[in-house]
Amino acid sequence: MDEKSFFEFLSKRRSIRSFKEEPIEESKLNKILEACNLAPSSGGLQTFEIYQIKNREIKEKLVSAAKDQTYVAQAPLLLVFCANPSRSVKRFGERSQLFSVQDATIAAAYAQLMVHVLGLSTVWIGAFDEKKVSEILQLPQGLRPIALLPIGYENEKPKKKTTRGIKDLLHVVI
Repeated sequence: MDEKSFFEFLSKRRSIRSFKEEPIEESKLNKILEACNLAPSSGGLQTFEIYQIKNREIKEKLVSAAKDQTYVAQAPLLLVFCANPSRSVKRFGERSQLFSVQDATIAAAYAQLMVHVLGLSTVWIGAFDEKKVSEILQLPQGLRPIALLPIGYENEKPKKKTTRGIKDLLHVVI
């Protein structure tokens, strides 16, 4: 992929909050998970876990944990990315907490990009009650949910993308 194609690809990716009921093909799910597997991670330790939820009842429970964002349940597939600092605590000590959050975040971002490549849509959900999500999914102690990605075929027209712009983002230190 050349530079122009890459920027065109990025400019077309949008957050989608309405999904068709059409199921996600296993081959597409496997490609999304492979992209996550290839994501960079601290020390190559992959200090994250991914939970796959297709069960409607569980997704409905997660809606309330996600501040009533109904598209959590509407999407045919939900991936929950969790930090697992125990995988790197021996190597990185206290920093393993931060590194595992970063690893889970990077893996979720790679998933988002692969979702777009595959003609699917998603939205990053970070507004949720971590404790409730952990309880609903019965996460092992020490795992921390970081991002929810509802995934499906879009059922809405995406809004025009607006950004702050590079000049506002960048702070040059001389």
